[in-house]
Amino acid sequence: MYGLRKLDDDEPTLDGSPLSRALDFLRVQFDADPNGIALTKTKEFRRALVADAIIKIQWPDWTEREIYRGFMPVKIADEYHFEPFLILHHILLDRKLIRHYRGRLRLSKVGAALFASRFNTFDVVAQELIFQTHYFEMSRMRGDIIGTWDIWLNVIDSEARHGISGKALTEVLYGPWEGDGPFDPRNSALYDGVFKPLVWAGLLDENMELGRKLSERVYTVTPLWQRYLKLDPKPSSLRVVH
Repeated sequence: MYGLRKLDDDEPTLDGSPLSRALDFLRVQFDADPNGIALTKTKEFRRALVADAIIKIQWPDWTEREIYRGFMPVKIADEYHFEPFLILHHILLDRKLIRHYRGRLRLSKVGAALFASRFNTFDVVAQELIFQTHYFEMSRMRGDIIGTWDIWLNVIDSEARHGISGKALTEVLYGPWEGDGPFDPRNSALYDGVFKPLVWAGLLDENMELGRKLSERVYTVTPLWQRYLKLDPKPSSLRVVH
């Protein structure tokens, strides 16, 4: 089984969450101007704000280095180039925490009440990001990764305490890959539907020092994972990176 703990607004482990830092960034923008955040004509964040967000949030895999000097570099970033920020914008709209009004982005009454608490904002948006948003749900619906969050979270809790590769974690869940070729689609589906939202929420750390391939990335539970999630008790054990 799994559950979620209530944390204080000044909980230090929230600082390690990219999602929490993004919400903190938006909170500062809303506090700075009661009329809301100025948008483009197409109702996206303006480029100057996106550039500031990229620098201040430091979202793993979406920093200045990856966006401006990465595989497909851009000179000026739009909201589209900062995918996590784009998805966060849509999640806040879907939850009716924000609204577009006369070229600006404003907090709704529900959103204003929620943003008054740092943890409550993170809690609501993290649950939407991890468990509900369609951006990741479709990947979890693939037949190759049949399972539930109860299974995924408890297996990750047991296996990723000291680091485990995406390939090894996939095989712990579903056994060795016996299909044609070296590519394991189960690893890709797990990454898109399970690992990525957990990394974005700050519950999993993703290390790419051994390689950027999904099978080579190493995952380790973070201090926020241990503080925020309530999972089945696990026996202590010594593990090494697979």
